[in-house]
Amino acid sequence: MKNSSMLNGSCIAIIGGDARQKEIANHCQLSGANVYAVGFDQLSMTEPGFDKVDVYSLPYDQLDAIVFPVSGVSENGEVRSSFSSKPVKIRKEDLNSLTNHCLIFSGINTPWLEDLSHEVICLMDEDDIAIQNSIPTAEGVLWLLLQHTDHTIHHSTMLVTGFGRVGMTVARTLKALGAHVIGGTSNRGEKARMEEMGIEPLDLTELAEKLPDCDAWINTIPSDTIFPSEILSLCSRECLVIELASGPKAITPKLADSMGIRYINAPSLPGLIAPKTAGFILAKTIIERIVQKRK
Repeated sequence: MKNSSMLNGSCIAIIGGDARQKEIANHCQLSGANVYAVGFDQLSMTEPGFDKVDVYSLPYDQLDAIVFPVSGVSENGEVRSSFSSKPVKIRKEDLNSLTNHCLIFSGINTPWLEDLSHEVICLMDEDDIAIQNSIPTAEGVLWLLLQHTDHTIHHSTMLVTGFGRVGMTVARTLKALGAHVIGGTSNRGEKARMEEMGIEPLDLTELAEKLPDCDAWINTIPSDTIFPSEILSLCSRECLVIELASGPKAITPKLADSMGIRYINAPSLPGLIAPKTAGFILAKTIIERIVQKRK
């Protein structure tokens, strides 16, 4: 995103997060905004337009937008920050002085955010963002498979559960590399699409038939009830399970350890694999929404 004056005069608070949030802050600053960075005390950010503050020093009544990280806000008001030596904690009462025109952005919704009287824009619910974000996610899956398995993806058997925006891209990418891809879903339309793509459709109620023979299982379904423990126990010792879903988990690290499952919890792969690209995808939509609100 080139330097512009799209956000001249705007005041934006970027609160916590990982390298994607840093990219969002950079793009907002380049677009002319005054950026208040909270939870970035380990970074210099000395360029004009940046102001590093703590959460209690934010000029809430002057803000045009608040940007929380993709992971949102925890139930006790804590915000994850990769660039701070101390946790960032925000109080709901601090937001009482926000004006009606102030936009609040978060990657996902959380109970803390749901309890706010102010509307929250959940970026990962936006189709364009989720589809673009699925590309670095799929590349991240390849990276994990290459790191943590001792065989090629080609001719491997890969189970991908869930065939939404992320699941479809992951399945297509693995298929293109020569894997035998099984797609787990109970949706008839998704099964038809799988057949069209050369992916073997499998109803979620029939996982027991195929799971023992899988070299890897990539889950994109956010649920802690959809896969009973007797299904999980069918994973072979060699099978690598990669959890991409945010929110409720099909498998927890503790459960995986107790069952001897090779498990990687990786809901934020884009921020790890391609933070510059992932941050730009988010920044583009955030800036567009702020500009639209000002018109």
